[in-house]
Amino acid sequence: MVKIISNVKGDMVSASVELAGDLQVIVSEIGSAISSMYNQIKAQDKSAANAFRFLLTELVSNEKSPMWDTCKDSDTVCNAAIVRKGAKLTGDDIADLLRRGTPKDIIKSLLEEM
Repeated sequence: MVKIISNVKGDMVSASVELAGDLQVIVSEIGSAISSMYNQIKAQDKSAANAFRFLLTELVSNEKSPMWDTCKDSDTVCNAAIVRKGAKLTGDDIADLLRRGTPKDIIKSLLEEM
């Protein structure tokens, strides 16, 4: 499960990201969302779609991209619960997630995926 909420107030942007499940599923969902964005942009303007694709590729592949800057201050909050394929979620795992403040919908998504 991937859930991204972005809030803009004046010049301030804050975001909340929630991830849950198998890493391949999470990456696949992000890829599907990007594909949908690209196709909607392409339907309106092919050159803008090409620019979007180029810029997104640079953002992901360039090691100096701000995307990979772990020191950057950000108002983005990310709650992630990654599980390995075939792994079982135990009661202790669930208790640990609750102690860490993981939202219940993420835990529910994990349980449904298993």
